[in-house]
Amino acid sequence: MHACWSDPMIKQLQTLTRNGVLSEDQFVDAAAENENLFSLAETITKGPEIALPGGYAFTDKDGNVRRDVRVKWWNDAAESWRNIAMSVPHPDQLPKSKLPGEILGTTYPSNAKPVFFGHYWLTGRPVLQSNNALCLDYSAGKDGPLVAYRFCKGATNALDVSNILSVPA
Repeated sequence: MHACWSDPMIKQLQTLTRNGVLSEDQFVDAAAENENLFSLAETITKGPEIALPGGYAFTDKDGNVRRDVRVKWWNDAAESWRNIAMSVPHPDQLPKSKLPGEILGTTYPSNAKPVFFGHYWLTGRPVLQSNNALCLDYSAGKDGPLVAYRFCKGATNALDVSNILSVPA
């Protein structure tokens, strides 16, 4: 998956497209005419963003004030905004409060099939994002490692960190 796997969104996308694949016309039309299709494509290709509670905002790395936060959709153990938010330079700017149930209900279940994704340009040593989710994008285009995963036949839904393969740039 490019940026986000969400079973409900994938199912919606499949009903609006031919087997979940956007044609070029649908992709162009999605931006102009079909708000639902646009929202689905936007979330799946960029990752989900959720509005922060009223009164909260953060300043991103470029100095822009943001009232929406991109979330770690794979983190079904998150309990607070600070646990689920990503790309926030100073997480202490976010509320300490517990996440609303509607947000917790949209995370990828830890007992679901393994999912591999990219898009996020992570840095450092490759690690599992959860026991069944792995980001393979560690900025290989900008001197980060090229990352892959060796999926063994008969493997369970849990991923094994020892199967992460990376080659330094």
